[in-house]
Amino acid sequence: MKERSLLIVLFLTIAATAMAQPYVSRLGRFQVDQRKMCAGYTITLTNLLSPGVECTPGKPCVMNYEGANIQQQFTYQYNTPGTYRLTVLYQSLGFDDITITVVPNIQPSFDIYACSGNGAQVKVQDSNYEQYVIDFNNDGTPEAVIPFSNNATANNTFAPPGTYTIAVKGRNVNSADNCNAKTQPFTSLGALPTPVINTLTSVDASSIKLDFTTAVNVLYRLEIATNNSTTFQILQNVYGINTVTIPGLKLDENFYCFRLTPYDPCIPGPALPSNIVCSDRFTATAISDSNQLAWVTSSTGVSNYTISRNNGAYFTTGAQTFNDIAPNIVCKTNYCYRITTNYSNGSKSISLEKCVKSFSTKIPTLINDVSALAGAVSGVDLTWTQDPAFIPQSYSVLKSVNRGTYDFLSSSGTTKFSDATYTTAANICYRINYIDVCDNNSPQGTPVCPIKLSGTLDKSNVITLHWTGFKGWKNGVNHYQLEKYSIQGTLIRTVTLTDSTFVDDQIDLNNQLVRYIVRAIPNDLALLPSVSNVVEFIKNANLYYPTAFTPNNDNLNDKFIVSGQYISKITLKIFDRWGSLLFATEKNEAWDGHREGKTMPPSTYVWQVEITDLAGRTFSREGIVALLAN
Repeated sequence: MKERSLLIVLFLTIAATAMAQPYVSRLGRFQVDQRKMCAGYTITLTNLLSPGVECTPGKPCVMNYEGANIQQQFTYQYNTPGTYRLTVLYQSLGFDDITITVVPNIQPSFDIYACSGNGAQVKVQDSNYEQYVIDFNNDGTPEAVIPFSNNATANNTFAPPGTYTIAVKGRNVNSADNCNAKTQPFTSLGALPTPVINTLTSVDASSIKLDFTTAVNVLYRLEIATNNSTTFQILQNVYGINTVTIPGLKLDENFYCFRLTPYDPCIPGPALPSNIVCSDRFTATAISDSNQLAWVTSSTGVSNYTISRNNGAYFTTGAQTFNDIAPNIVCKTNYCYRITTNYSNGSKSISLEKCVKSFSTKIPTLINDVSALAGAVSGVDLTWTQDPAFIPQSYSVLKSVNRGTYDFLSSSGTTKFSDATYTTAANICYRINYIDVCDNNSPQGTPVCPIKLSGTLDKSNVITLHWTGFKGWKNGVNHYQLEKYSIQGTLIRTVTLTDSTFVDDQIDLNNQLVRYIVRAIPNDLALLPSVSNVVEFIKNANLYYPTAFTPNNDNLNDKFIVSGQYISKITLKIFDRWGSLLFATEKNEAWDGHREGKTMPPSTYVWQVEITDLAGRTFSREGIVALLAN
């Protein structure tokens, strides 16, 4: 109360000075109650000459307040700021004047800082007036009048505690006290509450944004520590805002920790600070097949770290390093990362975004499992498998002829390729190479040489087959499977072999035309078999006939007949030595040695046959047969 009494005494002293009046004109003929005021004040003019001499109805005075002449007007309201020459024209004496100054009627800006123990400090932020009148409870009785300064403040303790309206108005010395007051509500506090920093956001490489929860009318001091969370320095005051951006930092070189502490301007002293929130010194580096993330920050109050990748939550860890590795990353792809530090109280710190372009220098696995399916006559289909750990851009097919160099043949976008120019007339092999999406070339692929099947047919219809061993599988061939087919495509026989030669001497009177293929069966059963070209043989229609016969009905060589293998149709004719036709048949009937029922004499006779075999071929044969006597 002693402080308040002194302020009131000071107020009354200053007020007496500020309101000194009246003010006499230049020649002393009239006076005004105020010559300086805020806009909106009505002045009162008083004539100082003897009554009845001037300014009477018979001798009216002419007043000029703001440039307009008005008779006998002794009051006037000035509403527009400026400096005016107020003149009065006396009919007998002439002009007299006084200068009037009108200043803008500005409500002064001021802040209210809460103090513990239900106190408050008002700090005037205005510079338009020479004095400021402070009424802490807006009851019309000011508690303080303070002169203008850069630190114009006044303190007050509220009793009882509660919500009050504080009014502050400006005033000039030797001026009317008519300036408008500005009011603000205020609720007193027993103790200053502890603030909370909710979010730290690294805006760019040189600035950080803080979002926090604070109390109304409480002044805080924002503190900063560099590369630690213990040695803090005052950075700036915080008042009346929920967010602040701090410039001039070096986030790529340091991490920064922040806290807010309530400040009691009435009784300065230690106070309980807010939670600590720190930025991250974050780096992201791409090496082959790995994006390496590392960050440095204080672990005080930290629960864990959330890594976001390309704006999506990606991984949570308790460490301050993370390697994003293949196959979770793909080479030649841009990845952008942020680190969100999660604190146990729910606060968060969001790092700068760091972007890298992934790459790989890993050499792709060579292609060493290729299957080859040869066409019946020409052409070959190649099919291969490739390590799924590598993604190809395209495949290159290389071809070697007769052990020459491997030359580029064609490209393929799939694991298949058909070479229509392949022929068994040459020794042909292939290699399959590729370049992956990371622009790395595979080593030269393992040569793949299709199976070449060939064979011979002798006069006895024995078929001998030969084939080249298949090359193209890293684990090799388990066995070969020889398959024999009829002209209709029906499988006749299958033989499992480990050799590369086979003799087919099995008598088969039903299939004159036969086809063969050889299948290579891999040790790796996940691969497709490789198949040779087709070889086809038409067996000989060999004829069988006697050189003599005895038609004596003893059931031993009584008839002459021509027979053979694979015959579809046969026409037989018998001639005597002079060329006369003795017998003819298209039904492959035997000749019994008779002509028109008469036995022919012993002699030699000529026979001729026209034959169509099962393969549709036609040919003729002839010979001599002896008819012997009984």
